[in-house]
Amino acid sequence: MRSNTIQYEALAEQIESLLRDPESTIAQIKDEVTRRRLIEAGRKLSVSLERPRETLRRIGYAHLQLPLSLVGVETKLFSASASEPRPFSIAELTERAGVDKNLLKRLLRYYQATDILAQNDDDTYQSTNVTRALSNDDHANSLRWTHKITAQGALNLPSWLQTHQYSDPVGILPTAWSSVVPTDKHPYEWLADNPWALKLAQAHMRVQREGRPLFFDALDFQQRFAQNTTSETLLFVDVGGSTGPQSRVLRQRFPDLPGRVLLQDRPEVIEQAKADLAAARIEAEVYDIFTPQPIKGARTYYTRNIFHAWGDATCVEILINAKAGLTDQSVLLIDEIVLPERDTTAQGAQHDIEVMICVGGIERTKAQWENLLNSAGLKMQEVVNYDTDFEDSVIIAGLGLN
Repeated sequence: MRSNTIQYEALAEQIESLLRDPESTIAQIKDEVTRRRLIEAGRKLSVSLERPRETLRRIGYAHLQLPLSLVGVETKLFSASASEPRPFSIAELTERAGVDKNLLKRLLRYYQATDILAQNDDDTYQSTNVTRALSNDDHANSLRWTHKITAQGALNLPSWLQTHQYSDPVGILPTAWSSVVPTDKHPYEWLADNPWALKLAQAHMRVQREGRPLFFDALDFQQRFAQNTTSETLLFVDVGGSTGPQSRVLRQRFPDLPGRVLLQDRPEVIEQAKADLAAARIEAEVYDIFTPQPIKGARTYYTRNIFHAWGDATCVEILINAKAGLTDQSVLLIDEIVLPERDTTAQGAQHDIEVMICVGGIERTKAQWENLLNSAGLKMQEVVNYDTDFEDSVIIAGLGLN
C-alpha cells in the first residue's frame, strides 16, 4: 500500500513539474501523436478520478465558459494581454479593456481559475496559450457563432427533443436552433439572408479545419486521378466549395498540373469569391445541388460537408443529381466524417450533435454511407481516413451496376 501511495505521489509531482513551465513542456514534445495522447489520457484520468460533486460541478458550471470567454473577447482583454509576452497590471488591463476595476478583478479571478490567464502575483496577469488562441480574429468569430447560433439551439435541445417525443430528428424542421430564432426558413436560406451570420459561419468553418490534415495528405491526387491530363481536362469540380479552400490547395500543391478546376456554389457565395478565385486559376459558376450536374465527364467531383446536413432521402436526391455528370472515368470524392461503430472520438461525436442541432443533420458510419450510395446507383470504391481525431475521411465512389 505504501508503495502505491509513493508512486501516485511521484506521478502527481511529475505532472505538477510540467505545469510549472508549460511553454517549455510544449516545446519538448516533438511528436504530435504523443501530445494528443497526453491530452486525451489527462482528460480521461481527470474524469475517472472525479467524485460525484465534482462531476456535477464540471457539468453544471460548463455554461459559464462560453459567455465569459466572449466577454474577454469583446472587451479586448484577451488581445490586450496577448499583445506582449509580459505580465500586465490590473491598472493597465483596466485602461486597455475599458472595464470597471472591480468587475475586472472578478473576471480575472475566473480566468485564472479556469487557466485562461496566468496570475503572476496579486496584481499582475499574463497571457497563456489559451489567451492567445482566443485573441485570434477567426477564433473570436467562431465563439460569436457558437454563442449566437449553436449554443442557443443546444440550450433548447432538451425541450425540442421532448416535443418530438425523442424520435430521430434527422431532417426535422424547424431544428432545435431555428425554432429559437425563430424562422420557417431552412437554416441555409436563413444564413443567405443574414450576411453577419454567414460571415461568422465561414470563420467558424475555417477554424474547425485549422491545422488539421487534408485529404490530399493521405491520397496521391495526381497519381490517382490526374494522369495524362491537358489544359482542357476537367480535373476537379468543387461542388458547394464555398470560397474554394480545397481548390486553392490543389492549385498550390500541383502548380504545374494541367487541367481545369471549377468551383460551384450558391449565387451569393460565387459573387463574393469569384475575383479571388480567378486569380488562383479557379473557374466559378452558380450551381444548385438539387438540380442535375451540368458538367459532364470531369475526372473528379468533390464535396465536403454537404451530406451531413441532410436526411437520407435528400442525400439520395443530391447523389442522383451528382451522378448525372459522372462517366466511367469519373469519381465522386465525398469528404465527410465517417464514424466508427465503437470508440468514437469526442470531436466526431460533437460534430454529429452540432449538425443535428443546427440543420437537422447527421454524421454517418461507413455502413450508412454505403447504403446511401447504393440507393443512388453508386458504388463505394474506397474509404480513406485522413484525420483520426475528427474521423474525417474521403469516400471514393463511382457509377454502380444500375
